Amino acid sequence: MVDLLALAHERGCEAELADQLAADLNAGQLPDLGRLCAYFAPDPACVPQVVVQLAPLASYECLIGAGEIGGAA
Repeated sequence: MVDLLALAHERGCEAELADQLAADLNAGQLPDLGRLCAYFAPDPACVPQVVVQLAPLASYECLIGAGEIGGAA
């Protein structure tokens, strides 16, 4: 039950999920969480690809030194 509530919240599909649950119950079947998760999963073709380029760790050294200058009394 909690997984169904989480699915409805995470996917924003409360009304559609209620329709699917009603159809399952009307057919005399228990809801199949795996099938419902797959049904409401985002289409991989519509998910944007995100490329993250991390800065080298050495570039953060200047930030540490700048913080010490202003904080020393």
